[in-house]
Amino acid sequence: MKNIEIKGTNITDIINSFRKEYKIKDWELHYEVLSKPSKGLFGILSIFGTKQAKVRFNLPSSEERVKLWLEQLFARMDIKYDSITIKTEQRTIYATINNSSDAGFLIGKNGNMLEQLQYLINRVFENVPNLERVYLDTEDYRYRQEQTFIRSFIPIINKVKTTGKPVTLEPMQSGERRIIHKYVEGEKTLKTLTIGEGDSKRIVIMPSGQKPSEPAKRPTPLKKNETPKRVEPPKKDNLTPEQRAALSYKKHNRSYPDSKTSQHPRKTEK
Repeated sequence: MKNIEIKGTNITDIINSFRKEYKIKDWELHYEVLSKPSKGLFGILSIFGTKQAKVRFNLPSSEERVKLWLEQLFARMDIKYDSITIKTEQRTIYATINNSSDAGFLIGKNGNMLEQLQYLINRVFENVPNLERVYLDTEDYRYRQEQTFIRSFIPIINKVKTTGKPVTLEPMQSGERRIIHKYVEGEKTLKTLTIGEGDSKRIVIMPSGQKPSEPAKRPTPLKKNETPKRVEPPKKDNLTPEQRAALSYKKHNRSYPDSKTSQHPRKTEK
C-alpha cells in the first residue's frame, strides 16, 4: 500500500483526477482529507491568496487490488476458502484460492466456471498499468491441465534436442503458447519464438544458439503507371571467350534449328 498526497483547490476535482490517473474503482478508493480549501483574508483571493485542500490517498498495488476484488466477490458468492495466494511474474499475476470447500463449484464442468471468473477479473483490471494478465487457479487444477497438455509436445521437443532442427507448431491460443514457452524455458539447449499475427500465431522451437532465418525480401511494388525495368543482358565486352562462343552457338541453333549442330549439342571441355 502506497500513500499519495495531492493538493488542489477543490476536493472533488482532486478525487476525480486521482481515480482517472490510477484507474481506481469506487470499491477500492480510500482517502483522507487532511485540509479543506479556504479563501484568503476577508475572502479576497487576488490579494491574500487561498489555502489549498490536501488529500491523502491509499494506493494499493496490483496484487492487493486483485486480492481485494476476489475477496469481495467470494464473500457475495458465499464461497468458503482458507486464503488467497498472489504471485507476480513480470506483468502477470497468478492468484490461487487455497483449501476451498467449494473447489468443485469454482472449477465447474471442464473448468468452465474458473475460465469465466478469470475472464471477468481480466476485464475488470484490463486498463491497469504494468498488468498484462491475471491467471486464476484452485486445487492445482490448471497445473494438472498444463501437464496433460504439454505431454503431447514432449516428443517434438525431444526431437529438436536430438536433431538440432527447428520445428514450427500449429497455431494455438495465448494460454497454450504460454505453457509451451514456460516448459521450454527449463531446457537450457532450446528456446522458443512466436511468429504470425492474431489467431495465426505459432511457436517455433529451436536450439538456443540458432538464429531465426530472415524472411525473404519482397520486390518493391510498382507505382501507378510505372513500367517494370528491363534487365539488360551482360555486354559482350565483359564476356569470356568461352561465354562468347556459347552465346554464338545458341544464336546459331535458334536461327537454324535443322542444322547438324542443333541436333548434336556441342561438347564443352572441362
